[in-house]
Amino acid sequence: MTTPVSLTLPHFDRTPQAFLDLCRQAPELGIAGVFGFDHLVPLGDPRRPVLEAATVLGAAAAAMPAPGRIGSLVLRTSIRPPAVTAGVAASLAAIAGSRAMIGLGVGDRFSLDEARRYGMPPASLEERLAGLEETIALIRLLAPEIPVWVGGLHRRVREVAARKADGWNAWQVSGDELAARVSEARESAPGPLVVTWGGGVILANNQASLEEAVARRGGSNAVMGDGLIAGTPGQVAHELRARAELVDELVVSVLPNEARNWRLFATAVMPGLVR
Repeated sequence: MTTPVSLTLPHFDRTPQAFLDLCRQAPELGIAGVFGFDHLVPLGDPRRPVLEAATVLGAAAAAMPAPGRIGSLVLRTSIRPPAVTAGVAASLAAIAGSRAMIGLGVGDRFSLDEARRYGMPPASLEERLAGLEETIALIRLLAPEIPVWVGGLHRRVREVAARKADGWNAWQVSGDELAARVSEARESAPGPLVVTWGGGVILANNQASLEEAVARRGGSNAVMGDGLIAGTPGQVAHELRARAELVDELVVSVLPNEARNWRLFATAVMPGLVR
Protein backbone atom coordinates (compact mmCIF):
# COMPACT_ATOMS: atom_id res chain seq x y z
CA MET A 1 0.00 0.00 0.00
CA THR A 2 1.27 3.49 -0.88
CA THR A 3 0.10 6.71 0.76
CA PRO A 4 -0.53 9.38 -1.92
CA VAL A 5 2.19 12.02 -2.07
CA SER A 6 1.67 15.54 -3.38
CA LEU A 7 4.13 18.42 -3.73
CA THR A 8 3.81 22.13 -3.05
CA LEU A 9 4.04 24.47 -6.01
CA PRO A 10 7.12 26.69 -6.36
CA HIS A 11 5.68 30.17 -6.58
CA PHE A 12 8.30 32.21 -4.77
CA ASP A 13 9.22 33.38 -8.25
CA ARG A 14 8.73 36.17 -10.79
CA THR A 15 7.43 33.93 -13.57
CA PRO A 16 5.02 30.96 -13.69
CA GLN A 17 7.43 28.66 -15.53
CA ALA A 18 8.56 26.61 -12.52
CA PHE A 19 5.12 25.82 -11.13
CA LEU A 20 3.73 25.09 -14.60
CA ASP A 21 6.64 22.70 -15.19
CA LEU A 22 5.82 20.85 -11.96
CA CYS A 23 2.15 20.56 -12.96
CA ARG A 24 3.07 19.08 -16.34
CA GLN A 25 5.68 16.68 -14.92
CA ALA A 26 3.70 15.51 -11.88
CA PRO A 27 1.93 12.52 -13.52
CA GLU A 28 5.12 10.98 -14.90
CA LEU A 29 6.80 11.49 -11.51
CA GLY A 30 4.01 9.64 -9.72
CA ILE A 31 2.94 12.75 -7.83
CA ALA A 32 -0.72 12.62 -6.77
CA GLY A 33 -1.29 16.37 -6.87
CA VAL A 34 0.06 19.86 -6.32
CA PHE A 35 -0.78 22.43 -3.66
CA GLY A 36 -0.36 26.21 -3.64
CA PHE A 37 0.37 28.28 -0.55
CA ASP A 38 -0.83 31.77 0.33
CA HIS A 39 1.69 34.49 1.04
CA LEU A 40 1.63 38.11 -0.05
CA VAL A 41 5.35 38.33 0.71
CA PRO A 42 7.68 35.37 1.28
CA LEU A 43 8.43 34.37 4.83
CA GLY A 44 11.90 35.23 6.03
CA ASP A 45 12.84 37.61 3.23
CA PRO A 46 10.09 39.97 1.98
CA ARG A 47 12.37 41.11 -0.86
CA ARG A 48 11.92 37.79 -2.65
CA PRO A 49 9.26 37.60 -5.37
CA VAL A 50 6.00 35.70 -4.90
CA LEU A 51 3.10 34.92 -7.21
CA GLU A 52 -0.39 35.42 -5.73
CA ALA A 53 -2.13 32.24 -4.60
CA ALA A 54 -5.57 32.38 -6.26
CA THR A 55 -4.07 33.27 -9.63
CA VAL A 56 -1.53 30.46 -9.35
CA LEU A 57 -4.25 27.93 -8.48
CA GLY A 58 -6.27 28.81 -11.58
CA ALA A 59 -3.26 28.55 -13.88
CA ALA A 60 -2.07 25.33 -12.25
CA ALA A 61 -5.53 23.76 -12.50
CA ALA A 62 -5.61 24.46 -16.22
CA ALA A 63 -2.09 23.06 -16.72
CA MET A 64 -2.35 19.96 -14.49
CA PRO A 65 -3.15 16.82 -16.52
CA ALA A 66 -5.82 14.45 -15.25
CA PRO A 67 -6.02 12.75 -12.80
CA GLY A 68 -3.67 15.00 -10.80
CA ARG A 69 -5.30 16.99 -8.03
CA ILE A 70 -4.90 20.71 -7.43
CA GLY A 71 -5.54 22.55 -4.21
CA SER A 72 -4.43 25.09 -1.65
CA LEU A 73 -2.55 24.48 1.59
CA VAL A 74 -3.69 26.85 2.84
CA LEU A 75 -5.65 29.90 1.71
CA ARG A 76 -5.75 32.20 4.71
CA THR A 77 -9.30 33.24 5.56
CA SER A 78 -7.89 36.12 7.60
CA ILE A 79 -6.74 38.11 4.52
CA ARG A 80 -9.84 37.80 2.29
CA PRO A 81 -13.55 38.27 2.97
CA PRO A 82 -15.32 34.91 3.20
CA ALA A 83 -17.25 35.54 -0.02
CA VAL A 84 -14.00 36.14 -1.93
CA THR A 85 -12.40 32.92 -0.70
CA ALA A 86 -15.59 31.00 -1.46
CA GLY A 87 -15.49 32.48 -4.98
CA VAL A 88 -11.92 31.24 -5.39
CA ALA A 89 -13.03 27.75 -4.34
CA ALA A 90 -15.98 27.77 -6.73
CA SER A 91 -13.79 28.96 -9.61
CA LEU A 92 -11.19 26.29 -8.88
CA ALA A 93 -13.91 23.64 -8.84
CA ALA A 94 -15.22 24.90 -12.17
CA ILE A 95 -11.76 24.68 -13.75
CA ALA A 96 -10.49 21.44 -12.21
CA GLY A 97 -13.73 19.59 -11.50
CA SER A 98 -13.38 16.58 -9.23
CA ARG A 99 -9.60 17.13 -9.08
CA ALA A 100 -10.03 20.33 -7.03
CA MET A 101 -9.78 20.74 -3.27
CA ILE A 102 -9.43 23.76 -1.02
CA GLY A 103 -7.36 24.03 2.14
CA LEU A 104 -8.06 26.88 4.57
CA GLY A 105 -6.22 28.38 7.52
CA VAL A 106 -6.52 31.34 9.90
CA GLY A 107 -2.89 32.52 9.86
CA ASP A 108 -0.35 32.40 12.65
CA ARG A 109 2.45 34.42 14.20
CA PHE A 110 4.61 33.91 11.10
CA SER A 111 2.12 35.83 8.94
CA LEU A 112 1.85 38.90 11.21
CA ASP A 113 4.64 40.77 9.43
CA GLU A 114 3.09 40.51 5.98
CA ALA A 115 -0.31 41.52 7.38
CA ARG A 116 1.26 44.67 8.78
CA ARG A 117 2.99 45.39 5.47
CA TYR A 118 -0.39 45.35 3.72
CA GLY A 119 -2.13 47.49 6.33
CA MET A 120 -4.25 44.68 7.77
CA PRO A 121 -4.76 45.03 11.53
CA PRO A 122 -4.24 41.79 13.42
CA ALA A 123 -7.52 40.04 14.19
CA SER A 124 -8.22 38.12 17.38
CA LEU A 125 -8.41 34.35 17.38
CA GLU A 126 -12.19 34.61 17.88
CA GLU A 127 -12.53 36.79 14.79
CA ARG A 128 -10.33 34.52 12.71
CA LEU A 129 -12.21 31.40 13.75
CA ALA A 130 -15.53 33.07 12.96
CA GLY A 131 -14.18 34.00 9.52
CA LEU A 132 -13.01 30.43 8.95
CA GLU A 133 -16.42 28.98 9.80
CA GLU A 134 -18.25 31.54 7.64
CA THR A 135 -15.92 30.78 4.73
CA ILE A 136 -16.55 27.05 5.00
CA ALA A 137 -20.31 27.63 5.11
CA LEU A 138 -20.18 29.79 1.95
CA ILE A 139 -18.04 27.24 0.12
CA ARG A 140 -20.62 24.58 0.97
CA LEU A 141 -23.24 26.80 -0.72
CA LEU A 142 -21.24 27.88 -3.79
CA ALA A 143 -19.20 24.73 -4.44
CA PRO A 144 -20.62 21.85 -2.37
CA GLU A 145 -18.66 19.33 -4.39
CA ILE A 146 -15.18 20.60 -3.45
CA PRO A 147 -13.47 18.94 -0.45
CA VAL A 148 -12.46 21.39 2.28
CA TRP A 149 -9.46 20.84 4.51
CA VAL A 150 -8.44 23.00 7.44
CA GLY A 151 -4.78 23.39 8.36
CA GLY A 152 -3.59 24.50 11.77
CA LEU A 153 -2.35 23.17 15.09
CA HIS A 154 -4.28 25.31 17.58
CA ARG A 155 -6.81 23.21 19.47
CA ARG A 156 -9.74 25.35 18.39
CA VAL A 157 -8.69 25.27 14.73
CA ARG A 158 -8.51 21.47 14.94
CA GLU A 159 -12.00 21.47 16.44
CA VAL A 160 -13.35 23.43 13.47
CA ALA A 161 -11.65 20.98 11.12
CA ALA A 162 -13.28 18.02 12.85
CA ARG A 163 -16.75 19.59 13.02
CA LYS A 164 -17.00 21.52 9.75
CA ALA A 165 -14.42 20.30 7.23
CA ASP A 166 -13.65 17.15 5.27
CA GLY A 167 -10.02 17.02 6.31
CA TRP A 168 -7.33 18.35 8.65
CA ASN A 169 -3.70 19.01 7.79
CA ALA A 170 -0.88 18.80 10.34
CA TRP A 171 2.01 20.93 9.12
CA GLN A 172 5.49 19.83 10.20
CA VAL A 173 4.28 17.83 13.19
CA SER A 174 6.40 14.77 13.95
CA GLY A 175 6.80 11.78 16.20
CA ASP A 176 4.52 11.03 19.12
CA GLU A 177 2.77 14.39 18.80
CA LEU A 178 1.58 13.53 15.28
CA ALA A 179 0.20 10.17 16.40
CA ALA A 180 -1.67 11.79 19.27
CA ARG A 181 -3.06 14.62 17.14
CA VAL A 182 -4.20 12.27 14.37
CA SER A 183 -5.98 10.00 16.83
CA GLU A 184 -7.61 12.96 18.53
CA ALA A 185 -8.79 14.47 15.24
CA ARG A 186 -10.38 11.28 14.00
CA GLU A 187 -12.05 10.51 17.32
CA SER A 188 -13.55 14.01 17.61
CA ALA A 189 -14.99 14.11 14.08
CA PRO A 190 -18.67 13.14 13.76
CA GLY A 191 -17.93 11.33 10.48
CA PRO A 192 -15.00 10.32 8.27
CA LEU A 193 -12.15 12.85 8.38
CA VAL A 194 -9.20 12.91 5.98
CA VAL A 195 -6.01 13.56 7.93
CA THR A 196 -2.92 14.70 6.05
CA TRP A 197 0.63 15.68 6.92
CA GLY A 198 2.53 18.48 5.26
CA GLY A 199 6.02 19.80 5.69
CA GLY A 200 9.31 20.94 4.24
CA VAL A 201 12.07 18.52 3.26
CA ILE A 202 15.68 19.50 2.61
CA LEU A 203 16.86 16.77 0.25
CA ALA A 204 20.39 16.10 -1.00
CA ASN A 205 22.08 13.26 -2.87
CA ASN A 206 24.84 12.79 -0.30
CA GLN A 207 25.90 13.91 3.16
CA ALA A 208 28.29 16.62 1.94
CA SER A 209 25.62 18.22 -0.24
CA LEU A 210 23.14 17.93 2.62
CA GLU A 211 25.43 19.76 5.02
CA GLU A 212 25.86 22.55 2.48
CA ALA A 213 22.08 22.84 2.00
CA VAL A 214 21.46 22.93 5.75
CA ALA A 215 24.17 25.57 6.20
CA ARG A 216 22.50 27.76 3.55
CA ARG A 217 19.33 27.71 5.64
CA GLY A 218 21.13 28.81 8.80
CA GLY A 219 22.55 25.56 10.14
CA SER A 220 21.09 22.52 11.86
CA ASN A 221 19.65 24.46 14.81
CA ALA A 222 17.70 26.73 12.47
CA VAL A 223 16.46 23.79 10.41
CA MET A 224 15.36 21.84 13.48
CA GLY A 225 13.69 24.96 14.85
CA ASP A 226 11.68 25.27 11.65
CA GLY A 227 10.56 21.66 11.97
CA LEU A 228 12.07 20.68 8.62
CA ILE A 229 13.13 17.16 7.66
CA ALA A 230 16.68 17.14 6.32
CA GLY A 231 18.46 14.15 4.87
CA THR A 232 19.66 12.02 2.01
CA PRO A 233 16.96 10.08 0.10
CA GLY A 234 17.10 7.07 2.42
CA GLN A 235 16.93 9.23 5.53
CA VAL A 236 14.03 11.29 4.19
CA ALA A 237 12.14 8.16 3.12
CA HIS A 238 12.51 6.75 6.63
CA GLU A 239 11.09 9.93 8.21
CA LEU A 240 8.22 10.24 5.76
CA ARG A 241 7.32 6.57 5.97
CA ALA A 242 6.71 6.97 9.72
CA ARG A 243 4.31 9.82 9.00
CA ALA A 244 2.67 8.03 6.07
CA GLU A 245 1.66 5.20 8.39
CA LEU A 246 -0.46 7.67 10.40
CA VAL A 247 -2.16 9.80 7.73
CA ASP A 248 -4.10 9.59 4.48
CA GLU A 249 -1.78 11.75 2.36
CA LEU A 250 1.58 13.49 2.47
CA VAL A 251 2.06 17.00 1.08
CA VAL A 252 5.77 17.68 0.76
CA SER A 253 7.58 20.93 0.09
CA VAL A 254 10.90 19.83 -1.41
CA LEU A 255 13.66 22.36 -0.72
CA PRO A 256 15.01 23.80 -2.92
CA ASN A 257 11.70 23.52 -4.80
CA GLU A 258 13.06 22.91 -8.28
CA ALA A 259 13.02 20.31 -11.05
CA ARG A 260 16.14 18.35 -10.11
CA ASN A 261 14.83 17.87 -6.57
CA TRP A 262 11.36 16.81 -7.77
CA ARG A 263 13.02 14.09 -9.84
CA LEU A 264 15.33 13.05 -7.00
CA PHE A 265 12.38 12.87 -4.63
CA ALA A 266 10.28 10.85 -7.08
CA THR A 267 12.99 8.38 -8.01
CA ALA A 268 14.94 8.00 -4.76
CA VAL A 269 12.49 8.79 -1.93
CA MET A 270 9.02 7.74 -3.06
CA PRO A 271 9.93 4.07 -3.70
CA GLY A 272 10.97 3.90 -0.04
CA LEU A 273 7.49 4.93 1.09
CA VAL A 274 5.80 1.75 -0.11
CA ARG A 275 4.65 -0.36 2.81
